[in-house]
Amino acid sequence: MRVLHINAGNEDGGARTYIINLMKGQETTDTDATLMTFEDGPVARMARDNGLNVVVMPQKRQIDLSILTPLVSYINSHQIDIVHTHGPRANFILSLIKNRIKSTWVTTVHSDPRIDFSGLKGKVFLKLNIRALKQADYIFYMNPNLVSYFDSLQIPSSKTNEVFNAIDFKQSMPDPRPQKRFSILMVARLVAVKNHSMALHALAKLDFDFKMVFVGDGPLMVELKNEANKLGLRDKVDFVGFHENTGDYYDECDVSMLTSNSESLPTVYLESALHGRPVIATNVGATDKVIGEKTGWLVQPGNVSQLVQALQAAHAEWENDDLDSKGMELYQEAKNNYSIEKLAEAVNAGYKAVLKA
Repeated sequence: MRVLHINAGNEDGGARTYIINLMKGQETTDTDATLMTFEDGPVARMARDNGLNVVVMPQKRQIDLSILTPLVSYINSHQIDIVHTHGPRANFILSLIKNRIKSTWVTTVHSDPRIDFSGLKGKVFLKLNIRALKQADYIFYMNPNLVSYFDSLQIPSSKTNEVFNAIDFKQSMPDPRPQKRFSILMVARLVAVKNHSMALHALAKLDFDFKMVFVGDGPLMVELKNEANKLGLRDKVDFVGFHENTGDYYDECDVSMLTSNSESLPTVYLESALHGRPVIATNVGATDKVIGEKTGWLVQPGNVSQLVQALQAAHAEWENDDLDSKGMELYQEAKNNYSIEKLAEAVNAGYKAVLKA
């Protein structure tokens, strides 16, 4: 089966990791997968670094339609069975050529489209993306909350299939060890939906010593640094910006945290699992499928007092040297259910189902 994955190419978050891990998993199946991007950016670079097939068909600007005819020619001449788009820009482009290609078109909805865009321009992009989703032959999604949304768009359930994030567990088993100073890590873009402010307000209420590291960049960097200073956290909180490789940060923490208002199944949970670190997370999207009493702590989004309680509980387990057992439970859970091989099997089953339909 020949599959062409298409993404705009400027993604540096969880969707990029998902695409790369899916393609790596597909190498273990009968799938011949290639990635196409519309710019030679972080997605193409990460794919090349992992030895994957990459083609760049550059756009001069975001809505450059001059690539339509070359894209149709590429898809048809390479006898692509499945075109698999990732992201609104790729969806929009495919919606314009769907009737000109001989391939089946599937897409993955990585996050909630209703919060992906803002402002007047965002409303236009949302409408274009919804129009594209309705035209796709098949939709994979990771956030179970989208089921009712697809229903409201009159997209039949027979055209949708829930999948999951995944990670490569080929490296050796982790050997987590407690840090000398209780250390917390949050890897997330500094944007409103991640609700870093909730984390800061909870941290300000803790009565024990700790170190907090925020990995990620974004438009709220200055605002969040100022907020941390006003809350008296200057000596305990560190904003280190974006880092391509976050493994060392997971190794140097005791627990990771994510305080998002909305998520699907974030890759950061699996990255934390890979390093044997338990997770404190808001109970959104598919989070409760991975994080529970044995693997971490769940709190309601926006509930600062619950987050304080979870941090206190994690600190108590750290003091008693019990925290790492939760991390290893998370590692085993993720390895059993969220490997790149299992993701490839699930996605390929979807491919075969839509090809038979």
